[in-house]
Amino acid sequence: MSARSREDFMKKTWIFNALSVWVLMAGLPAGAAELNVAALQVPLADVSVAGHPLHLSVGMGSGLAHARGTPAPVFYSVTDRGPNIACNKSAKIFGSQLCQGKSVIFPVPTFTPRIYKLALAGEEVKVLQSWPLHAVNQTALTGLPPALTHAEKALNADLQALASSPDGVDSECIAVLDKGGFWIGEEYGPSLLRVNAEGAVLERLVPKGSEQAYAGSAVPIRAVLPPLLVKRTLNRGFEGIALAPDQRTLFVTLQSPFSNPDAETFKHSRNVRILKIALNAQGDFEKMAGAYVFQVPQVAQLAPDKKQKDVKVSALSAVNNHAVLAMVRAGKGLQVYLLNFAHASSLLGTAWAKAETTPSLEAQHDLEKVGIKPARATLIYDAAVGKGKLPEKVEGMSLVEGRTLVFITDNDFGIRGEQTEMVRVPLDAEAEARLRLSSAPA
Repeated sequence: MSARSREDFMKKTWIFNALSVWVLMAGLPAGAAELNVAALQVPLADVSVAGHPLHLSVGMGSGLAHARGTPAPVFYSVTDRGPNIACNKSAKIFGSQLCQGKSVIFPVPTFTPRIYKLALAGEEVKVLQSWPLHAVNQTALTGLPPALTHAEKALNADLQALASSPDGVDSECIAVLDKGGFWIGEEYGPSLLRVNAEGAVLERLVPKGSEQAYAGSAVPIRAVLPPLLVKRTLNRGFEGIALAPDQRTLFVTLQSPFSNPDAETFKHSRNVRILKIALNAQGDFEKMAGAYVFQVPQVAQLAPDKKQKDVKVSALSAVNNHAVLAMVRAGKGLQVYLLNFAHASSLLGTAWAKAETTPSLEAQHDLEKVGIKPARATLIYDAAVGKGKLPEKVEGMSLVEGRTLVFITDNDFGIRGEQTEMVRVPLDAEAEARLRLSSAPA
């Protein structure tokens, strides 16, 4: 073989090998890389629950949002309502059931939910700052339930009843405004909190007709959300929130289908509602702009050993002004879907937005048959296929620069000894391409 022929052969071989590697890499989900989160392990309190000692730590991973335009990766996270133990789950923690019914034990009833500012330096996560949620008059918010019709009963560490709180929130998700400040979604109402850059809650948006449950609140209450939201399944309220790049569009998701008309319907439904809210130039609520359906996957796709009611939408992250990423989990299974709302049916002002509609939207299996186009859903990431495994109880997720997903876990305040974890997952070439294509409505 001549030198020229050998050179051509080597060149073609190199190109073939490179293309083969690219094809193989494009078809493989990227591996998960754990981050150094030693700074996130913050002690909270040592308490005793009915004689059982607990060593609690801060759980700052209920929600996560990347702050755009920062020189180094900066994120904001949020705690939930604080350490809590459902009575029907107390036996798994303490060896015997301590209380009955839908009551919940709050070992630290004075806990105030907080926002945390985190920075990523290489593989290390640092805590830069934190703010407790409070009213403008400095009244601290609590994690105790408001006096809602369908609410859990709160107990202290001695199993004595606690009063409801009109300033109680179960914060689960956070979105960051470029101009400063936040939107936070919570599960009780469910409701939305407009928060300034210092953690002061300027306004609380609640479902129409539920405002009486917040009588005496130190925070201004505005009943502008759809009244059907009160049908949210207990402890399955707002769980994900995403602010579009235009800063004028807010997407908010429920964790699960409504109990509409009842809890039995919820157990078998796959229809999760996602709201679209228009904001003004200051980032404040302007009007409801849409209400869509995300038909979550069958539980067999995520966790064959679980039931359909265990499938939860745990986080949203915006891709562009009409598409978001939605994190869905059940048991040890976790998947991320690209949702496009460009041609999805809006339920605002339709019969599907009314409680008296029978059968309800939650009872529908074939949405096309009843004239509803759900959000178009495309699988982007499946933790079961990746090179690395994600930790359990991932609750927060944020898309960074359209190329990387960052996840954070909820450690449940260390009740079982868990620690907060963060994981970075680079998206594969196919996923990145799908995100870019979604910028054009289809």
